[in-house]
Amino acid sequence: MTGQPHPQAARPEAGDGPEGLGRTLRALRQERGWSLNELSLASGVPTSTISKIENAQMSPSLVHAINLAAALEANLGFLVARGARRPAPFSVVRGTTRAQIDLPEMALTLQDLHGGFAPNLLEARLGVIAPGARSGDEPMRHAGEEICHVLEGAIRYTIADTVHDLSPGDTIHFKCSDPHLWENRAAGETRVVWIFSDGLSF
Repeated sequence: MTGQPHPQAARPEAGDGPEGLGRTLRALRQERGWSLNELSLASGVPTSTISKIENAQMSPSLVHAINLAAALEANLGFLVARGARRPAPFSVVRGTTRAQIDLPEMALTLQDLHGGFAPNLLEARLGVIAPGARSGDEPMRHAGEEICHVLEGAIRYTIADTVHDLSPGDTIHFKCSDPHLWENRAAGETRVVWIFSDGLSF
């Protein structure tokens, strides 16, 4: 690996679509002076997949997004425009103006609840999960802790081979270093609030 992030490097806005996301991912990679192959080695994401994301030919899966963010030591605010804003001492996010990212491969929509508040401490998302949607076939593992609070529907978490079925009003809190999966167990949409420490949200 070569290079380190340049503190003055300008980062483009991610926006809500794959083009903005691709530009931001490329900027994060170039700040470190990494080639596509170096980022692939650091993240475990195939070079061809990274290239497609950077060129707006695909959106990353949840696991790929987490692995890319971890390798780049970035919070997953790069999925939305938050990464382009200066940290604020406080944040008010109106329900009608939340930044949003759609992950159609996962049938998942994420809305930003933390706005422009100082990054890398806590991150919060409102997740709208389509029927049958799941985090993926492979368990996720990453830094930090996670809280999931169910607003509507039902979600099943499998954490280190233990199954937890959650209904509206239920909350789960765990260390993300433990292998974990989730899936929507409701007949319709499930809506959850996700809170993450260490800025490694999705």
